Amino acid sequence: MCNISDIDRLFKTGNAVFKYPVKMLWLPTDCEKTPCIKVLLSVPKRNFRHAVDRNKIKRLLRECYRKNKYIAMEGLNGKSCHLAFIYAGKEIVDINSLEPIIIQLLQRLVSAHEKTTG
Repeated sequence: MCNISDIDRLFKTGNAVFKYPVKMLWLPTDCEKTPCIKVLLSVPKRNFRHAVDRNKIKRLLRECYRKNKYIAMEGLNGKSCHLAFIYAGKEIVDINSLEPIIIQLLQRLVSAHEKTTG
């Protein structure tokens, strides 16, 4: 997601879901093109000083989302959405403990989206 106004709108008016150590913000959008989900990943420099550590966590988050994005795609029924995954932990976790957290967040996204739209 590259548009600054979309990112500002996501952080100001987006809905938040938290499951330690990941916070997910989401905002439904109206996309003229085919339905799309745009994803932003963030790992604060305050918690991880070394870029190597931040990049490793972003790679893990990206891989967990890639493997489980079908949950959001099927659950949103062709709607467009902006997502932001913010890593709030202070230690590096492995992919086996991070993947169930991402799955739970995506399931909560689907259930929260169903409540708001119908």
